[in-house]
Amino acid sequence: MNEKTVGMLAKFTGVSVHTIKYYEKIGLLSSTRREHSNYRSYDIRACTDIYECMKYKNLGFALKEVGNLIKEADSEAIDNLLKKRLEEIDASLSELQELKKRVTDYLVETEEIEKKQGNWYIEEMPDFWIRFQTNNLEYGKNAQLESDGINFMDYAPESKSVLKISRESLNGTENQFSWGQAVRAEYIEDIEKNENVWSRQKGYTRIKGGRAFVLYLKITGPYASEGVLQKKIRKIYRKFQQDAKIPGDAYCVRIKITHDEEGNDWNYLKIYILLKPES
Repeated sequence: MNEKTVGMLAKFTGVSVHTIKYYEKIGLLSSTRREHSNYRSYDIRACTDIYECMKYKNLGFALKEVGNLIKEADSEAIDNLLKKRLEEIDASLSELQELKKRVTDYLVETEEIEKKQGNWYIEEMPDFWIRFQTNNLEYGKNAQLESDGINFMDYAPESKSVLKISRESLNGTENQFSWGQAVRAEYIEDIEKNENVWSRQKGYTRIKGGRAFVLYLKITGPYASEGVLQKKIRKIYRKFQQDAKIPGDAYCVRIKITHDEEGNDWNYLKIYILLKPES
């Protein structure tokens, strides 16, 4: 038999009836109607067309491109489309590699803070830009994260929620803190090129890094507003420098939040205090 019904063609080619009908609907396949029935009938060319469709589909081509490849493209056009597809794959691989790096880096952060929480170290604090959004618990004016095409939230997880606790608050004279979103300076080239403009007019603050006292804490509840975190930092810092005043503000970078069976959320913080802050 030189012609097949759609069911027979499906069995012969290993492609579902639904797929064959859809390919015919969008013009990738053609059939004839049998004279005394309404059944579709497909000749041997349909098998070749189905194979070509599946070949290019499995290479990742869109069906619109598949139609061009099997109906219109000459040898040069096919080569050009294959080269274009390779470029698209390379771009996708680059994006996946970047995504893999982000996930890997964040996993390293979460594992590090689990191992180190409760301890202190001397480490380097990186340079970063921060956009403060609150003063204590009050939202600030014009504190939106998006400004002139830059949105710090787009950089997550490289961007971090940061709690700044003032040096005065750490030394017990007043309770002053603010929340913001921060991004390491190396990620924000547009700000780097226009540092003075961003600092003066756009509401961003540049924090210069350096050698810092660093501690890792796990804490729950309203820890900033009630001064709990400030007391913890002061107690641990005094083990490093007994009876010394804390020299600078604390930048408390939130790495992750977990939840326990009682419904408490636990904030894991990496806290930097520059040992020689800028005057």
